[in-house]
Amino acid sequence: MKEFFFHDFGKAAFGTLDLVLEADAPGTAEVAVGECSREGKVDRTPGGFRYIGVCQLPVAAGRKKYRLPLPPHPPRGGAAAASPLPDEEIAPFRYVEITGPCRVGQVRRNEIFPDGFHDDDARFVSSEKKLNRVWEFCKYSIKATAAFGLFIDGERERLPYEGDTCINQLGWFCCCPDPAIPRRTITHLLKNPTWPTEWRLLMPLIVRDYLLYSGDEKPLPGWLPALKESLLDDKTGEDLLLHTGNNRRGDIIDWPESERDGYELGKINLVPNCYRFGALEAMTELTGDPAFRRQAEALRDKIREMMMKEGRFVDSPGSTHTALHSLIFPLFFGVGTQKECSEIRNSGMRCSVYAAQFLLEAMFRHGMEKEAMELLCADSERSWLNMLAQGSTITMEAWNADIKPNQDWNHAWGAAPANIIPRFVGGIRPVSPGFRKFLVDPHPTGLEFFDLRHPIPGGKHIELEYSRGKIKLVVPEGTSGICGNREYPSGTHCITRTN
Repeated sequence: MKEFFFHDFGKAAFGTLDLVLEADAPGTAEVAVGECSREGKVDRTPGGFRYIGVCQLPVAAGRKKYRLPLPPHPPRGGAAAASPLPDEEIAPFRYVEITGPCRVGQVRRNEIFPDGFHDDDARFVSSEKKLNRVWEFCKYSIKATAAFGLFIDGERERLPYEGDTCINQLGWFCCCPDPAIPRRTITHLLKNPTWPTEWRLLMPLIVRDYLLYSGDEKPLPGWLPALKESLLDDKTGEDLLLHTGNNRRGDIIDWPESERDGYELGKINLVPNCYRFGALEAMTELTGDPAFRRQAEALRDKIREMMMKEGRFVDSPGSTHTALHSLIFPLFFGVGTQKECSEIRNSGMRCSVYAAQFLLEAMFRHGMEKEAMELLCADSERSWLNMLAQGSTITMEAWNADIKPNQDWNHAWGAAPANIIPRFVGGIRPVSPGFRKFLVDPHPTGLEFFDLRHPIPGGKHIELEYSRGKIKLVVPEGTSGICGNREYPSGTHCITRTN
């Protein structure tokens, strides 16, 4: 007689599966593990790259222990050689189903979480339950996707990309101070750049963030030659603009392509040129060389000359169209002003989970925190709460399967709130390497209270409690916090906000 067993671990995680099975006679049990369920069983046809693994497991007579053999992941190159992978194959799964001539004594998932990640290093609790759920969801996503020793894009490829790393690293440092995975990922990407124009240009910003959060400046001299190459000077014309469009492997704007809000691509495009401006500004900060700033200022002037028409940015010099991305990125990088890009205030989430990072940050930085908070707490189709409603416990590659049918359910580039909430709702951001000085600029719009704990290097934590306009700030030894026009040394401070 066949027995049926089903188990839900509550959340998906990368790992292996150990079983204790008891059988009266030798036989074969079918074991299915997956990320999705349907009607009390593992969903065998979840679609896309939602994980499903089915194994025919030989079972001996008696009570025995078994390790479920998982099929090897299809090699995609790059990540396996650079990542300290486990000795055996791992997979992301939440559910287990066992059918066969045996009784189940025990199921144990051996979860692969990073050694340096400790749940109590970071905390956010507020009066808004929806925001709390989004924070916990995204914090867990950062932890659960770090099983490979590098920031990877997800289960489908298991490869590092600069676009993913930009978001993943910020979320990581807001939850965990250990610089090992970020440092290893940066080194890998500088040696193995990927194809999108904009993502190459993200590397100076990623390195700048690494230095600010970790305080680890030792790798910088070795990284600088590749960082200079990432500026793509060889693709810049006499007009100072990047000429990188009109080909499949070039300007990405957003991904998947359906998330570009009708962007009209040309040989020259606004979005990658805004990224280049940001990269030049970041190189100024990293090197102190004013030549990079002069290039940045000249580029900004040329962008505004060629791609602003009647006070409005357009997608490319020959276009009259303004996609949402042609508002987000000029505002994010400082090429445009709040007034020129003010339409993003009521734009909604007409972009991917990747571009949501830049949209939310631009909104918080430019007086649109009410609308940004609404997007964070939304339960509409394009929202983090809707990812949870669809059944995912790790952030998804896209808002839903209609947008990206081949998506996976373990993409940390969808976890922007893991950094947006502590950096902008909580307002804690480093302004000098290793948090020697940090900004305290909370945006608690609509919140009666919140309690934030933020890790920094050296096993220390910044503590911030907000309640009805009053702040209790705990500044760790060796650091100082800047709130308004005042600098607060190490110790506990009570501050009344006047704005």
